[in-house]
Amino acid sequence: MQKMLASAYSALLRQRGKGSKKMIERFSAGATAVAKLYGHDNVGDFIVSHIATLQGADNALVSRCGEVLAAVREGFGVGGEHSLMVIALGQTLLSGGVVPVGGVVSLSNPVTLTCAAIGAIHYGWNALSEQEKAAILASVATIFATGVESVRSVAGFVLKTIKALLSRENLAALKKMASDGAAYFDRCIGDITRSIADRSRDLYQATWKRLPDVASSLPVSLPFRRAANVTPSDTEITPAILPPQ
Repeated sequence: MQKMLASAYSALLRQRGKGSKKMIERFSAGATAVAKLYGHDNVGDFIVSHIATLQGADNALVSRCGEVLAAVREGFGVGGEHSLMVIALGQTLLSGGVVPVGGVVSLSNPVTLTCAAIGAIHYGWNALSEQEKAAILASVATIFATGVESVRSVAGFVLKTIKALLSRENLAALKKMASDGAAYFDRCIGDITRSIADRSRDLYQATWKRLPDVASSLPVSLPFRRAANVTPSDTEITPAILPPQ
């Protein structure tokens, strides 16, 4: 009888263990969307492999960004879904309010998007108005099936962790990453930081980028220029020759 009870108890524990595993692996639509954005179907495997790839990178900035996500995963737990919330929150800032809902990232190096997302939070979150923050928090909270305060806590935690882990050189490189990520969405770093200096720099760069296009569109021979071997007709007006002073 005791053996039967022990066997039944063991079976119950195994069943509970299976149920717990299923609960851990039950990810939100937001986490699934972020994983699919990177071309992964298994959310849990993606979280582990992506963070490990970042942490193991030779590039100092990329490695630090991996440490940021790892700190979020360890700090908030529950399968690491909050680390993907960081990517979603940052991408929403990069894109101007579009929460990731699917598709596959087309960047040459997907790691760039992750670093750009982290950079967008660092350089762009405090540039938002309270109304803008509320709208983004609500959007991200909805697709991750969590509360607004949970997303707000993640944003605050990321800001503190970045300041603690990244050097001045890292931050300069992070801003460049954020700029590249914004360009992916046809935006500029000034749209993220809303800094007058950054917007002036964006305008300057955009102006000089357009100059070659303008120059190439000009005709080779301008209409007011006349070839040297062409004799003016009677109807043409020749310039007056001023007498010597």
